[in-house]
Amino acid sequence: MAPYLILDGYNVIGALDRYGTRVTGSLDASRELLVNDALKAAGWTGRRIIVVFDAQGGPDPERTEMRAGGAVRVIYSAPGESADDVIERLLGHLDGSATVYTGDFALQRTALARGVSRATPREFAALLDELPATTRSPEAPRRSRLADRLSSETLRKLEEIRRRAE
Repeated sequence: MAPYLILDGYNVIGALDRYGTRVTGSLDASRELLVNDALKAAGWTGRRIIVVFDAQGGPDPERTEMRAGGAVRVIYSAPGESADDVIERLLGHLDGSATVYTGDFALQRTALARGVSRATPREFAALLDELPATTRSPEAPRRSRLADRLSSETLRKLEEIRRRAE
C-alpha cells in the first residue's frame, strides 16, 4: 500500500505563510488551498493524504470528505475532540506506513512512539516545491528523491538510526 501523509491541518496553515489569511483572505480559503495542495501532492506522489482539522474551525464538525476518489481524505474532528486526538486514533488503524506533518511537539513524539515518521510543516512546503509546475505535463521530470527509490524496510531502518541519534 502507498504510504500515508497525514497533515495536522490548522497547524500547517498556521506555520506556513502561503496559507495565512493575509494571503488567502479567510480561514475558509486557507483551508481550501491546503486541501488543493494536498490533492496536487497526492496526484504527483501517489501517496494517500489525510488532512485533519479541529471541529471548532471547520464548517461542519465530525465530518469526513473524500476527494479525488479517496486519494485525499479531509476529516473534521467531533466537537470536544482535537485534530491531535483524531490523528492519534488514525495512527492505530492505518494499513500502511505514514508521515505526520505537524509542528506540535507532543504529536510528533506520539507519532514516533507509534512507529511512524514525523515531519514539520516546512517539510510539506518543500514537498510541494518539488512538484512540477501545474502547467507542466505529468511526464515532466521532477527532482528525484532518494527516499522514493528506497524500500520501505530500508526507510524504516534509516528512521530507527535517525531516532537513536536524537
